[in-house]
Amino acid sequence: MLHRVSPKAYDSSYCVIDIRSKQAYLNEHVQGSINFQTFEEVCDFINQQVGQVTPPPPTNHNQNLKILLACFSSFKAREMALRLENEFKNIDIGYLDGSLLELKDYALFERLDECLLSQIKTTKDALKKRYLEHKKAWVVAFSGGKDSSCVLQLLYELLCNLPKEMLNPTYAIVSNTLVESPVVEKYLLNLIESIQKDANARGLPFEIKLVEPNANEQFFTNLIGKGYPSPTRFFRWCTDRLKIRPAQRAIEQIIAKHGSCILLLGVRSNESSLRKKSVEKRVVSEEGFSKHDYYPNTLIYRPIVDWSLDDVWGYLSHFNMPKWNKSHEELFSLYSKASNDECQFILDTNTKSCGGSRFGCWVCTLVNEDKSLQGFIKNGETHLQPLNDFRNFIKEIREQQEYRSDFKKDGNYAPGPFTKNARMLILRRLLECEREYQLRSNTSHQLISDSELEMIAKIWQKEFGTEREFIDITKEFERMSNYQEEKVELLHSEIFEEEKIENSNLVKEIIKEAIKLSHGTDLGSLKAIIEAMVDNHTNKVEEF
Repeated sequence: MLHRVSPKAYDSSYCVIDIRSKQAYLNEHVQGSINFQTFEEVCDFINQQVGQVTPPPPTNHNQNLKILLACFSSFKAREMALRLENEFKNIDIGYLDGSLLELKDYALFERLDECLLSQIKTTKDALKKRYLEHKKAWVVAFSGGKDSSCVLQLLYELLCNLPKEMLNPTYAIVSNTLVESPVVEKYLLNLIESIQKDANARGLPFEIKLVEPNANEQFFTNLIGKGYPSPTRFFRWCTDRLKIRPAQRAIEQIIAKHGSCILLLGVRSNESSLRKKSVEKRVVSEEGFSKHDYYPNTLIYRPIVDWSLDDVWGYLSHFNMPKWNKSHEELFSLYSKASNDECQFILDTNTKSCGGSRFGCWVCTLVNEDKSLQGFIKNGETHLQPLNDFRNFIKEIREQQEYRSDFKKDGNYAPGPFTKNARMLILRRLLECEREYQLRSNTSHQLISDSELEMIAKIWQKEFGTEREFIDITKEFERMSNYQEEKVELLHSEIFEEEKIENSNLVKEIIKEAIKLSHGTDLGSLKAIIEAMVDNHTNKVEEF
């Protein structure tokens, strides 16, 4: 019998099997729990409890034994519980439906490992020393995930404990791509509001800068407006526009105001061998600072570079009431549902993008499947299903040649931007997705803003000579209802029918555009517009 147990439903009659790593278990665990990492170890333990060396027939199993599997993620606990259910049919097997850290309100936990306490103290001391010695602006790159939450909490605690006259101007830069997963975006915006409110009440020189892409950098402006194919690892146009440029603009403003800054990143060297090599290569001083690739007046500091994943979770769970008085419970819940890692704050193209196993953009097509989004859906956030379906759709359509121009923007013969028909199809699917999402979530949350729709309309007007079809689609979904098109006196279609002009639609569009622009456009601009129209009508080989 398999069942899920919420943290609130926990009671001491369960035999808790903690399947986290040994170090995480030693840091902090439910009193009386036991620690195994593998399926085989758990099976051996259960067999010992029922007095058997090998699994006997299911009817002979001890029905009084109640097993509760727990981990940082309910996913891992559930996966092992499903396997155990097949092995032990009549044993009460459950899994914790949430993060094990959420049990702290309902179960006794045993103390934190002294080694981690020492690690935390060392990190705090090092951060304080550097903060007091370097009178610059200090900036935290904050994504809202576990690693950057550690860094921000460490720095914020330092600000609260130091005399006001010793504080440096301090900032947190938060990136909102405008295509964040809605559940993550809601959490992040509520969190930064709480932090800023607390900082203001304390009178701290601390400011959170929420950065967003400009109108021409936004995701759908480029996908549906300009026809950029859905991003791939080889054409990752989204990262620069959605994350790097907005963050850089904010840092440039800070440097312009204060002359220089120190940028704190929640990067850990043991995330991967590649990450470790990257960190080692960049360190240029004994204090652990490294130079930034783009800014000569910016130093990078990584306070938790030597921390393990278990250290991060141990710190967040043990110090689970930051100075801003908002606990990490919601963060634990998000990780429990998504089961994986956060999206790092990206400042250059060398940083691995998000998507897939991280809290990334819900439209991310850099990976085969978005495991994070799927995790939320499997754990009850079913209103996100339309988003996952749309994400899969734009990943698939980029591989279908009939929806791609046969020529790139530079004229080379190779798969180019999405055709007009493809963009119309993507737009319709997006607005269908938005409508279904709103119905399921019972909200009016928009997946694309009116301002972005208007930007796309302008791009279509310039590229295709008309935004009429675009506006028609949006109005089907009660969007852009107040948008006013520019009215143009048109030639009668009977002229083209009588003359039987070849490519009459193209000729008609060119004449219409010429009439509309004849009183305010120079010949060079008119030529460029006509060339764009011709390119659009000849971007498929079969149309020649």
